[in-house]
Amino acid sequence: MKLSTAILGGLFFGGFGVFSAAWTVLFVLRGEVLNAFVTLGVSAFCFGLIIPMFAVVPGNVAPRVDVDDAGTTFRPDRAVDLPIQIGFGLAVIASAIYTIFAPAGMVTIPVPAAMRYSLPFTSGVLLLIAAPHVWRNLRRGCTKYLRLTPAGFVLEEGWRSESGDWLQVKDVTDQIPGGKKSTSGPIVFVMSDDSTPTIAAGGMTPDGTALRELIRFYWEHPESRDELTDGRAVERLARSLA
Repeated sequence: MKLSTAILGGLFFGGFGVFSAAWTVLFVLRGEVLNAFVTLGVSAFCFGLIIPMFAVVPGNVAPRVDVDDAGTTFRPDRAVDLPIQIGFGLAVIASAIYTIFAPAGMVTIPVPAAMRYSLPFTSGVLLLIAAPHVWRNLRRGCTKYLRLTPAGFVLEEGWRSESGDWLQVKDVTDQIPGGKKSTSGPIVFVMSDDSTPTIAAGGMTPDGTALRELIRFYWEHPESRDELTDGRAVERLARSLA
């Protein structure tokens, strides 16, 4: 992630997060519980986007890793993953409260008169979109993961779930062929059918580089892929991060 992007995002979401948090305190003191839950959700969403930057931008991240006799699974650093999940979870609750209770006049947060009915509708649409994502994240225990086995890979991010065999992989890179380079530390599997399964790995290793190079190593050295089933892949990654 570019520093300029992080700064601009921090200023915008940070300012709005602090503003919403101040209103939350005020509503709590007034005993306006529904209003407080709505502004708390907005504040949590904003801070859920900002807090991970303090780990991702300086590169202070390390993956959570699970190893079993079938392969190795990599998940984002908890300092990155947890704030996002909490922020989105509370935002969904806030959207539900606003969608249900604002039209009945039970949420009394001041809004322009012209937006009195459009805001609950918009909130309802966001709820329908975001709630399944939050539920999916809760079920898999993270916002994304990458699993490597001696046979191939599986990745999940958002609603996407993609997989492939090592024999199908033509390249492992940080950029989709012909596309613009992303700033999220991408790992791109270029497949024999020209598809490009991609996962943003900036929350796993600094800029995703060490994990990308680990994947490239196992792609190029099939004789070493049994390391993915006994913990040696984790040791190899740790050495590259040292």
